[in-house]
Amino acid sequence: MGVCIMTFRLMFGALAAFSLLVGEFGLSNIAIAKDETLSATPISAVSKDDIERIVDQRLEEILSRTPQNTPPTDFEQIPGLGQTNRTQQRIQQGSNEVMTGGNILQGGRTIYAKPFVRAPKTILGGYIDFMISDCNNAGSRDCREGLEFDQERFVPFFYSQITDRLSIATELEIEHGGPQGNQGDGDVKIEFAAMDYRFNDLLNLRAGILLIPLGRFNLVHDTPLNDLPLRPMVSRLIIPSTFAESGVGIFGTFYPTQLAKVDYEFYVTQGFDGGSSAPGGATFGEEGYRGRRGSFQTDNNENKAIASRVAVSPFLGIEVAGSVHHGKWDDEGDHFMTIFAIDGLIQRGPFELLGEAAWTRIGGGSKNPDAANGTPPKRMDGYNVQANYHFMPEFLKRMAPTHFGDSSTFTAIVRWGEVDTNSQRKGNINEIQRLTLGFNFRPVEDSVLKFAWTFNDHKDDPQSRNGWQMAWATYF
Repeated sequence: MGVCIMTFRLMFGALAAFSLLVGEFGLSNIAIAKDETLSATPISAVSKDDIERIVDQRLEEILSRTPQNTPPTDFEQIPGLGQTNRTQQRIQQGSNEVMTGGNILQGGRTIYAKPFVRAPKTILGGYIDFMISDCNNAGSRDCREGLEFDQERFVPFFYSQITDRLSIATELEIEHGGPQGNQGDGDVKIEFAAMDYRFNDLLNLRAGILLIPLGRFNLVHDTPLNDLPLRPMVSRLIIPSTFAESGVGIFGTFYPTQLAKVDYEFYVTQGFDGGSSAPGGATFGEEGYRGRRGSFQTDNNENKAIASRVAVSPFLGIEVAGSVHHGKWDDEGDHFMTIFAIDGLIQRGPFELLGEAAWTRIGGGSKNPDAANGTPPKRMDGYNVQANYHFMPEFLKRMAPTHFGDSSTFTAIVRWGEVDTNSQRKGNINEIQRLTLGFNFRPVEDSVLKFAWTFNDHKDDPQSRNGWQMAWATYF
């Protein structure tokens, strides 16, 4: 009986091995000459070790292949995963090859342009940054007095292709190391979490916690993408970056000509939560309204806001865009707040010029705001203009090729910006002008070492509030 069982097992194993081999190579791959004589191989001639070796070898071949449920690496007209917005364009000018900064946006698809790491279904990436700063007087926006170390952000993000049309993308931000127990300066929050359903290039559906397309910087706020340590003031006080809201909407891209491209995004969202406009209501004042961004769960009134951006690129190297956010800010739903923004980018070889401006009109506001009585400022505005020059000396590549490669680049930067959180009255604490001079080095495009000096002019205080910042940032 035992001999019969052993013989049956050997026969079954031999058949399994043969079927695997036939399934792999196909019967057509077995060449049989016309004059060859076929002869059966006795089962006794195939040992148990031979069968196990054949099966193990075949299984190793199967497991070494890409899993069938691995999502595609890219989609039609969508930036390749692992390809950031900083990917350089190399342009031949005469006998020299020059590099651009590579900051052209991708409309609603911009959130995918991050260096992800692949898994069978979900893709993981992220970035980390670290700041050293020292300002000479207290009260300077984004740069406190004295020498400070700050691990500002650790941001993992996730992408998953559920089907060829359905995908999700999300970003989790851990600021200043997260909540520290005895310190109240850390934070953990969702930066955005969007679900997309793709119909075609022209029309795509999006829902979730949406990155609001208001201006340029809010869409490309990742620290490794930006050339200076500090964010523009207009993107901190007038456009409260990072700015996300719960909502639903559409986005898409179309091509009017062979060279031109138009991106659009349109969303309906919860809007700001400015508190009550009644006397005694808690609302925002001249410090801006970053703290009045709306809840991801509830709406303080029944009125929804709209957010939209349209960007036009007539040809490679130029982009101009206009955007708007409009909705009622107060609990009673009596007053509208509208933010308008324009932004643009010009790239010519190693030179890059970009800028952004925003204006806010607040219903129920006054040039003499009184937060205790529910009265905010009526108008706020701000702008910034930034020029970059990218270069890489050839002698450094020859001297130290392991440190300075083909993907390495230096950038010299100058930025000028102004903000006023109550443009109808002079002398408020956040009427600021700032000049920033910067220099950075990127060993590769996704990693950067930055240095900058900021000169801050607070209109209500002649005391200088200047300082320097150094930062490291990298995607991973």
